[in-house]
Amino acid sequence: MKKILIYKLFIFSLLLSCKSFAIEQSKIENKKISDLPVFITSVENIDANLIGIIGGKGMKNEIGKSKNFLKRYKDNFVEKGIAFYLFPNVNSATKASYPRRISEDRIGRLNELVKYISSVNNKPIFIIGFSRGAVDAGFYAKKYPKNISGIILASGIYKNDSNKAKNFSMEKIIGKKIKVDTLVVHHEKDECRVTQYKYAKSFFKKLKAPKKNLLNYTGGTGTGRECGPYHYHGFEGIELKVANDISEWIKK
Repeated sequence: MKKILIYKLFIFSLLLSCKSFAIEQSKIENKKISDLPVFITSVENIDANLIGIIGGKGMKNEIGKSKNFLKRYKDNFVEKGIAFYLFPNVNSATKASYPRRISEDRIGRLNELVKYISSVNNKPIFIIGFSRGAVDAGFYAKKYPKNISGIILASGIYKNDSNKAKNFSMEKIIGKKIKVDTLVVHHEKDECRVTQYKYAKSFFKKLKAPKKNLLNYTGGTGTGRECGPYHYHGFEGIELKVANDISEWIKK
């Protein structure tokens, strides 16, 4: 009888646990942010908010067909108690080019999302920019440092000789000083022309921030395009570890 009672209590506590960690999907429809919906992945009780900004052409068709690391592993952040907001392009016809990423319109729309989140909960807000998305994250943090708790630069753009990207490196966007906590996340074998690890490491060493940390990786695989999601650039094979490490940094 005692064993049965213990078993029932275990099942009951397990059900309660599953309920409290049930992942919820919702969306924001606000023209001040975008003509496209902002997709939210969350749980009932959260510790922080994370806005995800993908690279390439950006998120331009609602939930999109992107295989970006952030989109594929957003649930892992949520399981750690971090609400995840996927920041879209202004509409389905507009690409997130380099110049567009630092435009007053796009940054203003990102700020509208930050203000919305602040209005619904009082938890800290972080922005993670992946690849080209780091341009948005860095530029926003320089312009509105008081509005967020920190940024994560994942496989960000650094010193390069590309005609398109050379003026949008973290060295130019952020410089040597920033007023928010900053996490640099990079694979040492990243072979993408504009996101080389040696420059990410150099940038990190020179950067002055309230708190700064570097997460560098050597494992995983590189089976796809050098600048694509299935390569060292996109943390192929170690995505879960990277997501967990970022979550741990956010919650410290």
